[in-house]
Amino acid sequence: MACDTTALGHLERVIEAHFPRQSQHDDDAEPARRQAFTAAAFDLAQRYMQLRHQAQDAENKRKRFEAIAQAAQQLRFAMEGLNLSELHVLESAQRATHQAYVDDLDDPQGYNLDKQHELFDEPWGPRPASRMLQWQDLRWLEQAAKSLGAPRRRGRPENTAERWAARQFVVLCHQHGWTPVRVAHSGSEKQHGDPKPSDAVICLAAILVAGGENEVRAKSTAMSALKLLRDKFTLLEWPEESFDHPCIDPEPTEYTASLKELITDRRHGVGSLPDFTPKGD
Repeated sequence: MACDTTALGHLERVIEAHFPRQSQHDDDAEPARRQAFTAAAFDLAQRYMQLRHQAQDAENKRKRFEAIAQAAQQLRFAMEGLNLSELHVLESAQRATHQAYVDDLDDPQGYNLDKQHELFDEPWGPRPASRMLQWQDLRWLEQAAKSLGAPRRRGRPENTAERWAARQFVVLCHQHGWTPVRVAHSGSEKQHGDPKPSDAVICLAAILVAGGENEVRAKSTAMSALKLLRDKFTLLEWPEESFDHPCIDPEPTEYTASLKELITDRRHGVGSLPDFTPKGD
């Protein structure tokens, strides 16, 4: 799934308006630097969208297994409430409805169904309700579905994809000369309870929108995600192409960064080294 072209166009315009210039003159270097940052931002939006879809797929799968567990439990409770006479009536109805289904099949279909039962060593006809209770079929179905649909943690869901995108964005900014990365415009965070978002927050919000985030929530989500990165953090970036090669052992690039600076890049060199010179020298 690809990002919407309209959202990408909006992202490009946002970057053009908010990406910082390193010189007073818009020479050849400035457009090239901004274009490189825009291409990287497009790629980040695409990967963020994929991560969002993975998270949504995982949540949808959890809900489906949770629904199966609930349905199996309710069916088990209902069947356990039947007396012996009611179980016999239910089993007779099972056999009758199955036979009616078989009678409606033409000869080749009926023959194939018979052979399939024989091939898989399955008894002909449905499993009787009493046997389902005897061998606790529904209990094990319920327990299996419960284990696969583990309940989500209480409280607000973690914005895992957004926090990942924020880390990627901060490293991306430093790599393209956008240092430091600010959360709010100078002074506004201390002066106001509702600080004015910085250019970096606006750009990250546009990336989130291009990746599928709600436009109303994007700015506050971007600001919250960046606030968590004030302290030093580590980011591992795995090369995608190396996983397809049988003879290459993939090695990640390890970044250590903060909003203030890119401290180290374990594979491509050092952003800035600490000063070990004794004070006073």
